Amino acid sequence: MLEMHGVSRLVASFNDVIPGFVFSGVFFPEKTLSEKPEQVRAFLRGLVRSFEFMRAEEAQAREFIPKYVKVEREVAFASALRDFSGNGRVPDSQLEKQLGLMRDFKLIDEMVPVGNVVDYSFLPAR
Repeated sequence: MLEMHGVSRLVASFNDVIPGFVFSGVFFPEKTLSEKPEQVRAFLRGLVRSFEFMRAEEAQAREFIPKYVKVEREVAFASALRDFSGNGRVPDSQLEKQLGLMRDFKLIDEMVPVGNVVDYSFLPAR
């Protein structure tokens, strides 16, 4: 989007360097998870449904972008929508690669099991 507005130029995509790298996630405090688990599940159900909608109805999904993020329609239609899995899950193999990078860059001391990093128990059943 920045390139379309003349603000900057894309010289490389991080996804080209490390395909499938996950940049974001959804986090909840432990207190919220223990005291309001149904609200967490409801939020995640809605999020997964939005992913499913974006995959099934991309053109219609793009119509919402200008309204909610205040960009021109042309920018919304030219910008990439991430390749959301549709189920809110990231393959363990991808997370293991990222954990390996974190270890290599000394952000973590040693590899940890993926199950210690993510908790899919609040997501809707597949």
